[in-house]
Amino acid sequence: MIAPSTIETSILLLADISGYTSFLEAVQEAHPEMTQPGGSAAPAYQIVSSLLETVMTHIAPSFSLLQVEGDALFARGPDRQLSGNGTALVTLVRSAYQAFRQQLGRGMDQFRHNCQACMILPSLDLKFIAHRGIAIQHRIAGRDVLAGAAVNVAHRLLKNSISARTGLRAYCFVTDAAAESLGLAAILGQPYVEDYPDIGRISGLLIALQP
Repeated sequence: MIAPSTIETSILLLADISGYTSFLEAVQEAHPEMTQPGGSAAPAYQIVSSLLETVMTHIAPSFSLLQVEGDALFARGPDRQLSGNGTALVTLVRSAYQAFRQQLGRGMDQFRHNCQACMILPSLDLKFIAHRGIAIQHRIAGRDVLAGAAVNVAHRLLKNSISARTGLRAYCFVTDAAAESLGLAAILGQPYVEDYPDIGRISGLLIALQP
């Protein structure tokens, strides 16, 4: 029997750790013995896991976790509950970012190695993408999966030119679709537009998180 699908408008939130790919490459070069089957994982991996857990703790219960996607968290919140709460969203992501930096500092103190991989850990940073749209939830292999055009757009926005164009590494990009529903005041961020050949022009508010 095919399980019924649920269709509803949601605020989609992605939290992504920047610099993660470079970190993994550095771990493999610095600790080849720790990337082989049966070996002991490099301690820095524990730091990354704790960073994701820390972020999830701070965005819940406003957002429920849908999936851990490598170095990113994909979550959603009911549009009807978040409507008009733009200031609360900004407070939430700022709190999550501050906790992320604090946890990174604690991890560095606990698992300090004098290797290239651990030396670049402080360069890890955090970015958020917030988008709004209709999403379809269905079950595959016993797991809830979210699909739809809005889901595709939110994920596509992870690959952007924000850091290259603005110098920001820690930020929250809230699309106009999300900002309008949230009632997010323009004064809280700066207008920003990203162009894609496949999904077109996406505009929104760019909110800096780093000091």
